[in-house]
Amino acid sequence: MQNILVPVDFSPTSQNAARYAAGLAAQIGSSKLVLYNAFQTILSNFHANPDLEGQDEQDLRPLQEDAMHALKLEMLSTTSATLRIEAHCVYEGFHDDLTEVCKRTQTQWVVMGITGGGKLKEKLIGSHTLKVARNTANQVIIVPPNARFSAIRKVMLLTDYDHVDETTPFDVIHQLIIHTQASLDVVHIEADPDSKERHTAIIQQENAVMHRHLLPYLPQYFTAYNPSFEQAIQDITHERSIDLIIIIPKKIGFIDRLLNVSHTDLLAFHSHVPLLVAHK
Repeated sequence: MQNILVPVDFSPTSQNAARYAAGLAAQIGSSKLVLYNAFQTILSNFHANPDLEGQDEQDLRPLQEDAMHALKLEMLSTTSATLRIEAHCVYEGFHDDLTEVCKRTQTQWVVMGITGGGKLKEKLIGSHTLKVARNTANQVIIVPPNARFSAIRKVMLLTDYDHVDETTPFDVIHQLIIHTQASLDVVHIEADPDSKERHTAIIQQENAVMHRHLLPYLPQYFTAYNPSFEQAIQDITHERSIDLIIIIPKKIGFIDRLLNVSHTDLLAFHSHVPLLVAHK
């Protein structure tokens, strides 16, 4: 199964994501989890911290390596002996596209925390998460601060039924469902109840394509009519006890809406439920 990369800056946000990743790795049978810290930009991001005044970035390497070692020891004490944990503490800038880092570390999935902002020590990882999810070719799981890993038993796939065959990453969904043995809900949301009649034919046609790909998993299909997209998802997530939400980023679509709202609003929307940003 896929190996996992966890970018960390040693904040509670990123450490919580690392613990979530360890639980996920155990469930899906990953053989390797990589803790990745890039600290070249730390002074430029935290220049307001008086404790760092007068220091050169390279002077911080021992501090970063000590923190990474401590985190790795904590992870080793709570994970299976079959899961190999690697720690990469590198002097380079943190990029919003981690595709090359994943290639370098032979990882396929990225797990990152997100924060509501306002906490200086959490701004590096927390503020980059949505951009990484959009720009990185690998699959990215966004873990909100209050999320604690429990087995993934119910997954919700959000779809707009727009060119399903070309835009839906069915391989990713297959891997996830096979390795978690989770049930699958396919959810479509319309803002206007009056649009039901206009869109029925298109939805039925695209739903047939979707069902052909997902038939082995016996998915359930739901259409919600709600002018508030976020509220509709929140309601369904609660009613269906969803453990993970799959979203599909497009040039114009859901991920763009997330990038245009505050992190606080985002967290209010998806509460404790992580998001898998699944790329084709």
